[in-house]
Amino acid sequence: MNKVSLIIITDGRQACISETIPSMRKNLNYNFYEKIIINDSADLRYHQYLMSNYPDFRIVSHETRRGLAGAVQSAWTSVSRDSDYIFHLEDDFLFNQEISIENLISLLESNPNLVQMALVRAPVNPPEEEVGGFVFQHLEDYTQKDGFFEHGRLFTLNPCLYPMSTVRMGWPDHGGESEFTSKVHSLNDSYRFGFYGEIYDKPYVTHIGGRRSEGWFL
Repeated sequence: MNKVSLIIITDGRQACISETIPSMRKNLNYNFYEKIIINDSADLRYHQYLMSNYPDFRIVSHETRRGLAGAVQSAWTSVSRDSDYIFHLEDDFLFNQEISIENLISLLESNPNLVQMALVRAPVNPPEEEVGGFVFQHLEDYTQKDGFFEHGRLFTLNPCLYPMSTVRMGWPDHGGESEFTSKVHSLNDSYRFGFYGEIYDKPYVTHIGGRRSEGWFL
């Protein structure tokens, strides 16, 4: 079995993570190599809550806020170098159905030009809702393959699986998804990103966190 590390990044929203982790446990049936929570809240009480409620996770808490880029960098330095893949999850997503990690791995192994296999989320704003989802805002940019659809638009930190080769690219300082996407393309213009399933499938995850804590985009 492949060694898959589970990373959950949180910035202090207890109400969200208390729903996300049970949903993950129910729908990701996989024996993870390790499970790590990256806590960017800089809140001692929240650290104690995580330690008390999720003893099967290693809790990595930041003494000061590091923001998105710093949290991803912390996750990528905390994960075991022996791991083959990382399943990346933020603290504000619910799974709408069971997901086979093994299927995600199989697709990545069969398509080495992919740097991630992500799960399509439900719409989160009126423009997405009007067209049926964010994918349909730029439908021409997606190409349906066998078991996934491919694109070059944007690396996403929505729930996804990626290999350690993606980690070795290094997350940019003070950068978000757009900056990392640019870095990926600069390293190899043949790299692409994948979304699991068919373009017209129902969303696999639902976003429940409407607003980040102050300082997330440091």
